[in-house]
Amino acid sequence: MALRIAISVFCLLGLIAFSMEDEITQTMEEFSGYKIHESSCLPSFSSVSVDTESLQKQIDELSSFSDSPAPSVTRVLYSQNDVLARRYIKDLMVHSDLIVKEDAVGNIFEPKLPAVATGSHTDAIPYSGKYDGVIGVVGAIEAINVLKRYTSELYSLRSSCRLGFKPKRSLEVIMLTSEEPTRFGIGCLGSRLLAGNEELAELLTRVVDAQNISFLEVARSSGYMKNDEDLRSLSLDKTNISSFVELHIEQGPILEMEGTQIGLVTAVAAPASIKVDFEGMHDAGLAAAELAFAVEKHVLESGSVDMVGTVGILELHPGAVNSIPSKSHLENDIRDIDEK
Repeated sequence: MALRIAISVFCLLGLIAFSMEDEITQTMEEFSGYKIHESSCLPSFSSVSVDTESLQKQIDELSSFSDSPAPSVTRVLYSQNDVLARRYIKDLMVHSDLIVKEDAVGNIFEPKLPAVATGSHTDAIPYSGKYDGVIGVVGAIEAINVLKRYTSELYSLRSSCRLGFKPKRSLEVIMLTSEEPTRFGIGCLGSRLLAGNEELAELLTRVVDAQNISFLEVARSSGYMKNDEDLRSLSLDKTNISSFVELHIEQGPILEMEGTQIGLVTAVAAPASIKVDFEGMHDAGLAAAELAFAVEKHVLESGSVDMVGTVGILELHPGAVNSIPSKSHLENDIRDIDEK
């Protein structure tokens, strides 16, 4: 599911301070349709700051919707805490005077021109951190609030400044459902449906979780799929969004090691997950262990500085301390920016 919030933002003159590079200024002028330097009486954009105290409070409050104790966060798709977190985000959006639209897996807003979109997800793998995904959603809402506060300053100068600024494109905040593959083993569920993945749309009509509960069943119990919508119909037309930017916490050590607060992503490491079952051998547990070591060996010997891999799930049957496993099941995750 994807929660999509669309807002047309007016009077955003002077989004870039006069000292910024010409290339950035040109980009903003092309986006807005107005000359950034037309008026010399604009307030400095830096004078309107992000409300970091409120932002941190929202992140902390969201982290309380968790199936695991603090400081970790566990928020699995369509669990009670996932539904409460969604409601919390929607309340934030309403409070910010945004237009909230939601259907079976995310309502589609169709502006006259493709929109500029931003956002992330709020579902969380077991015992994760409270910033993963969340900062991209509440941060996007706060970014809209900053623009609104700046607009208010512009209105206060209307007697001496030429106003009437209106961006060519709408701005959208998107909260995507089930970025994590925790419950059904399917990652980026909401975004893949928006991208028109028909194979996934068909799979979701029959997939079940570890408790043999179907996706459709839990979706309906959470207030979605009430009318048995065709999931294929939820895809976005390619002309709906012109660009997408996501604020995300770095899940690695590089920024901290270099003493840098922010970086730009230059590549995406797409994950490949494999499920393996062993049965009918003397010790299925040892077979699973050997495969787990083989995954580690492959990653370390790959020569790629970007490749990572792990076996995150390992199950043995019958699971007794004094019984040789007759069956084993494991799932691994390997990712790299180079598909070779």
